[in-house]
Amino acid sequence: MKLSLPLLTLLIAFTSCSSGSADKKVPELANEMCGCFDSFQQSLSSDAKDLMKAVSVAANPQTEMMNGISKLKPQDAALFSEKLKSIGTKGSEVFNCMEAFDKKHANETTKDKKALTEKLLTEMQSMGNCPTGAAIVNLSLSGGGIR
Repeated sequence: MKLSLPLLTLLIAFTSCSSGSADKKVPELANEMCGCFDSFQQSLSSDAKDLMKAVSVAANPQTEMMNGISKLKPQDAALFSEKLKSIGTKGSEVFNCMEAFDKKHANETTKDKKALTEKLLTEMQSMGNCPTGAAIVNLSLSGGGIR
C-alpha cells in the first residue's frame, strides 16, 4: 500500500533563517496542528486509534503502520486506509485546516526544519490527546509519508 500525503509538505513549511520565530512557538504550533486532527481522530475505530498511538511513538513508524494495518480485519484495514488517504485529499477537513495553518504561519522561520519538526513531535506526543497528528509528523520524519 502506498499513500501520497501532500499534507506532509504543509506540516512544516517554515523557511530557514537565523531569527527562528517558529522555534519559540513550539507548544502553540503543536496545539494548533493537533486541532486539525481532532475530528479525524474521533472518526477512527478503537483499533485504528490504538494503531495511531503506536505509530506516534514508534522508532520506525512506517514499519509500525504497515504491521498494524496487516493485523486489522480486512474491512477495517480498507476503511482505515481510505481515511488515511483523505488526510491528503484537497478539500478534506484535515487538508483545509493544515492549509489554513500554513497560511497563518507562512512568515514563521526556523533555524533548523528537522529540529523544529522533532520538537513539534515531542510536544504533540506529550500532549497525550494528539496521537494522529503525532503519528503523521513521526511518519514525515522517518521518510516523508506513509508507504
